[in-house]
Amino acid sequence: MPLVTWFRAMWHVTSQKNGMSALGLQRVLGLGSYQTSWTMLHQLRRAMIRPGRDRLSGIVEVDETYWGAEEEGVIGRLTHDKASIVVAA
Repeated sequence: MPLVTWFRAMWHVTSQKNGMSALGLQRVLGLGSYQTSWTMLHQLRRAMIRPGRDRLSGIVEVDETYWGAEEEGVIGRLTHDKASIVVAA
């Protein structure tokens, strides 16, 4: 599988608010096989989890920002093309 396809898959999986199904991933990437999209999705999900991780506890700080170029005609936090990034520590 080409690296570009993997990056597109990563973007689609991480940018969906409610997650992504293997069938949805197959459709957006134009893959011919459901098994391929299912395998990619599960490999990505496995890579996003760190085994033995500690849960956040105590005082947790959360911040967000937007990633992307400046948009013409957009004022303040209103955005059409920027990606939202949230960090908790």
